[in-house]
Amino acid sequence: MGVYDSVVKSGNDALDTILTEKSFYCEKHGITLSCIADGAALDFVEPTDLYSFFGNALDNAIEAVERLDDPERRSIGLVVRRCGDMASIHVENYFDGQVSFTGEGLPRTRKADGTNHGFGTRSMRMIAEGLGGSLNCNASGDVFSLDALLPLPAQPIES
Repeated sequence: MGVYDSVVKSGNDALDTILTEKSFYCEKHGITLSCIADGAALDFVEPTDLYSFFGNALDNAIEAVERLDDPERRSIGLVVRRCGDMASIHVENYFDGQVSFTGEGLPRTRKADGTNHGFGTRSMRMIAEGLGGSLNCNASGDVFSLDALLPLPAQPIES
């Protein structure tokens, strides 16, 4: 795969930047990153929030699949789309089956230094909730998924 094959064109420059950066990393490390993204659905989100949200989501997914020995399972799926008056973000990846959740429904960090780690998913939830939306994490068998729903801003009524 060439450099230009890894360039993501979603319709949102900030999202394209983070997805392209993560695509290059994944390609270099034998991870399949599949993206279907309507970046225009996230035009109302500040670029810094997009970088933080998707950076954390993809870093966590990458970290999880890097623990796996089976190259077929070293894959991450990302879908960003409009669903009615909501923007939907779905990230899914295989993992080694070891996860525990906090009382808030967020995964606990597996890093030894829990004091300085484990803020990524909380930050992502704060971004989603700050936009009037929600963030949920789920583990079923050996598949981890993260889902965020963000209400789209009301469109002005044309007269």
